[in-house]
Amino acid sequence: MPPSATTKTAPTPKGVADYLFPLLAASFALIFCMANEALAQNRPEDRTRADSSRVSLGAPNANLCAEAAAAGRSDDEAAQACDRAVEMERLNRTNRIATEINRGAIYLRRRDGETALTAYDAVIAMDEDHAEAHMSRGVALHMMGRPGPAVSAITEALSLGVSAPYIAYYYRAAARESLGDARGAYEDYRTALEIEPNWDPAFQELARFARVRRDELADASVSEDTGGGGDDGSAP
Repeated sequence: MPPSATTKTAPTPKGVADYLFPLLAASFALIFCMANEALAQNRPEDRTRADSSRVSLGAPNANLCAEAAAAGRSDDEAAQACDRAVEMERLNRTNRIATEINRGAIYLRRRDGETALTAYDAVIAMDEDHAEAHMSRGVALHMMGRPGPAVSAITEALSLGVSAPYIAYYYRAAARESLGDARGAYEDYRTALEIEPNWDPAFQELARFARVRRDELADASVSEDTGGGGDDGSAP
């Protein structure tokens, strides 16, 4: 049975980045792989490379951006390379999408949700059905303290067939919890665990919900035992 909507440990918008940040690495890895598959598609000789971040596009900043995203970097040099790539280099549509995805991932690591959002919006402007961009857009919105739009964006990602739905359900659960929708959050955490039964983050969140519910029941029991039913002295 899920807890009530008064979940005691629901994250506040201010704490969203800290709440979600440990999970970002998993989605970054998936998004980076998809981005660099797109980069490799532009050169037939590179399609079979195991390390697509080494693809030479005649666009050095796009390459640096891809390599930085693959390495988990979030330093100024990495961010600036991504910015130069989208502002100065002549990239075709496929490579621009890949570069914006990598750029968004780096800015999410920097906890700069606003800049990450511009990157994912740019992707969606070029490919409105890009599921990973919609999911990451939702993460950026939640990081910015906008859980309502985050829920909408992640729901759209799920409808488009995002590659790792269990991660999307987890992010949507966090956004729903920020909105005070404990039941919706519980259902999404549970769905994430059903899709990926051995995934510890979702298991830990469901365990937290169970603890909160248990504590609420214990508090209610103590209140009844001590006569805390609100007797105002008017009874005979």
